[in-house]
Amino acid sequence: MHNEVSNPDVLSPKTCKKPLSLPPGFVDTASKKKVAPIGPKKQSAAQVDDLKMKKAWEIAVAPAKGIPMNLFMSYMTGNSLQIIPIMMTFSLFWNPLKAIFTETNVAFANLWTEKNASNIVLAKVAFVVCQIAAMSVGLYKFYKMGLLPTAESDWLAWKAPMRIVEMCAVVQ
Repeated sequence: MHNEVSNPDVLSPKTCKKPLSLPPGFVDTASKKKVAPIGPKKQSAAQVDDLKMKKAWEIAVAPAKGIPMNLFMSYMTGNSLQIIPIMMTFSLFWNPLKAIFTETNVAFANLWTEKNASNIVLAKVAFVVCQIAAMSVGLYKFYKMGLLPTAESDWLAWKAPMRIVEMCAVVQ
């Protein structure tokens, strides 16, 4: 027995007289069966339009998904007038404004068809509203930092000086 383990008799399939049995769990019929490759199914125009509308709404509400993180970041930076909070607040205001004017039509251009034109316009409006909501985070942060001119004292340079109409003097 020990000799058989250390020096096994290895036979090639041609020299073996009886056929080798299949390993447990192996099914021979599955390996002989030819299966035609499965290609992608053709989708109908209605299904394609439905998928395009889903994608349009994903694009439209994407800016709103970043608002909670922007609120958290603006809370964490505080209201001090330092370069990092000011630049972060400026980007909170500028990036949505830039997206409204440059990315609105570009983002929805590939999704537009004659059938879904009115729905795409509605998605564009939702995109702009979400961008304005994201921009309002930056505006609120500017307000809390005191960088928006909201008090009367902020406009003193444009206010006419007060004219003294009467003067009263007491002489003794």
